[in-house]
Amino acid sequence: MAAGMSTPASVAVIIPTVRPGRNGPKVAKLVIETIQKALPKGVTLKIIDLAEWKLPVFEGAEVPFTITNSELYSSDISRRWSREISGHQGYIFLVPEYNGSYAGSLKNAVDYLYNEWSKKAAMIVNYGAQPAEALKGGNHFTGVLSQLQMKVPSVLPKVSVSTLDREKTAAGEDLVFYKEEIKSQVQDEIALAWQSMLRSLQLSSVSPASA
Repeated sequence: MAAGMSTPASVAVIIPTVRPGRNGPKVAKLVIETIQKALPKGVTLKIIDLAEWKLPVFEGAEVPFTITNSELYSSDISRRWSREISGHQGYIFLVPEYNGSYAGSLKNAVDYLYNEWSKKAAMIVNYGAQPAEALKGGNHFTGVLSQLQMKVPSVLPKVSVSTLDREKTAAGEDLVFYKEEIKSQVQDEIALAWQSMLRSLQLSSVSPASA
């Protein structure tokens, strides 16, 4: 059992894909089921699904780096998005591989803001067709989080679609692996990254953006 946090912390699990038939919610379910086994007292999880937010392409007149209060954004969607992200101290990004990189919907969601993300704890879980492809999105996205001065574990867990029973996965709410040992290996990677993120979460500074 993980020890409790010195102060309460909320961690958002961000599902970035918005297309029909996506695997994002199923990856989120696996991640949450895994880390709940080592969830410290005082830490809560919340799913943020970009398919529900329907963020338009960012076209704000202001430069997010200069905004330190949610109410200073010019658009209502930016203000609401800022308040949502400001309410969390850490983020688990589920990163699919699209054409050798990450999904544009994810970059768009991140680009709306700056200070709300900056210097906070983060974790990446990759998924894609093959193991090597799955890592490409996360490797690229790590650079984005580095620009935001976020703390990211060196461990980048990955789910390869090639290890899944696609028919059973498509028919249900869970990722169905061909072999249980592959699922266990993925969960071990998730647990290792989560423990690293928890250490960063203890040290993470609070965002200057105000709700």
